[in-house]
Amino acid sequence: MRHRLFISSTQLIAGLLTGILFAILVVPLNAADSDSRYDVSKEVTLTGTVSSVLHKAGPGMTWGSHLMVETVSGRLDASLGRFGLEGKGALAVTPGQQIELTGVMKTVRDKEVFVVRSVKANGKIHTMRNEHGIEVSPQARERAAQKGVTL
Repeated sequence: MRHRLFISSTQLIAGLLTGILFAILVVPLNAADSDSRYDVSKEVTLTGTVSSVLHKAGPGMTWGSHLMVETVSGRLDASLGRFGLEGKGALAVTPGQQIELTGVMKTVRDKEVFVVRSVKANGKIHTMRNEHGIEVSPQARERAAQKGVTL
């Protein structure tokens, strides 16, 4: 009897921890703020020149990789998310390169950040996030490529 009770509580705890992990990975950290959601109707497309490529965020920046881009309006911090520069089929750009970004401008931690959904570079479109703002993982890109689907 005691052994059976231990197994049920272990399964319950494992289920709760799995649910919490899922919530952490799927729900944005600032989801309570309705303005934090990605709104595809507010998307804009910008062109500019890459001034620097950051594989990891610097102090005070949102996590993930970033591109610093010079546009006609000034310098722009373009957030690519955790997977933008990782894995097979990932975006590869260098300083001085012309690119086209599609995304939404957000204020995160009192700083303006362009949340990138897609980047057009080298004649190819690279998808960073889906239409809901959820980051596209390297595994998802690879599966789509195997099926012949362009993300």
